[in-house]
Amino acid sequence: MISPWQKFRWALIAVVGLNGVGAVGYHLIEGWDWLDCFYMTFLTLTTIGFAEVHPLSAGGRVFTIILFWTTAGVLAVAVSMAGQALLQSELLSTWGRKRRVFRDIAKLRDHYIVCGAGRVGRHVIEEMQRRGAPFVIIEREEARAEKLLERGHLVLIGDASDEQVLRSAGVESARSLVCCLPTDADNLYTVLTARGLNPRIYIVARANEEAAIPKMRKAGADKVISPVIIGSHRIAQAALSPAVSDFIELATMAEGLDLTIEQVEVGPDSPLGGRKLKDSGIRQQCDVIIIAIKRGGEEMIFNPTGETEIQPGDVLVAVGALAELERLAAIASPSAVPARWRGE
Repeated sequence: MISPWQKFRWALIAVVGLNGVGAVGYHLIEGWDWLDCFYMTFLTLTTIGFAEVHPLSAGGRVFTIILFWTTAGVLAVAVSMAGQALLQSELLSTWGRKRRVFRDIAKLRDHYIVCGAGRVGRHVIEEMQRRGAPFVIIEREEARAEKLLERGHLVLIGDASDEQVLRSAGVESARSLVCCLPTDADNLYTVLTARGLNPRIYIVARANEEAAIPKMRKAGADKVISPVIIGSHRIAQAALSPAVSDFIELATMAEGLDLTIEQVEVGPDSPLGGRKLKDSGIRQQCDVIIIAIKRGGEEMIFNPTGETEIQPGDVLVAVGALAELERLAAIASPSAVPARWRGE
């Protein structure tokens, strides 16, 4: 099959050929010298409208009419083929990029899905990228999605509350879903749909209004975050307890400081299981501080003592350098080190 670009090239060749045909025709019919013949052909093909080089005979006029309409038809074909070629090239480029995105998403397991790339979602994406977590973005606005695609992110353009879009993002094999859509209604519908598709996925939802928080939880959100409430709390904390506020910022937001707060799950094959915290060797081997232990999915033990016994399934909340936290993760769950720490 001949491509539009090939047709366009042939049309251009035909236009150039018509210049030669026109010159030969005028030379044979009118007997002019070659310069006058080529000049008359140029005037006819470009439709400039200058006066004829020499008076034309009846045969010359008929030839001029035929030459003009033939050239007009060939140029129309050339312009049409150029338009088709450009459109086809753009469509192939877009389709090829979409195919690559779908192919890369299909390979993901235990990943994160970020719904919405607005003001809040943008910061979530930056943090995901900084932490090396695998994630997929669902964004409704095409212009915003295109910018994210240009940066190399995996992006689906569509409505995050649509069941098919969530399936395309791999919701059934994802670890967590973050709803950062601009309205509470959009976040609520997305939570409901995602929970129905994957009962095990961990869902974090944004709530603009305080009244929406219990509704989000009933819909299936595991954690509901209100930027307004958290922002006002941080402002009050910064004023009332500036040292505490500084520590939280350093531990959770400072990119240049090699210190962070991380959670590490104790696996069934971990040597830490059944050992007291003081006998675990965590502080000596990893140089981290265990500030809390989450047990049974709900119970939170703050500032655990040395007598606290570590159990399989516990989630250790630790503070330390990233390299030390990676070492702790390898000890706590040798067969299930987080993918972002394995460099995957």
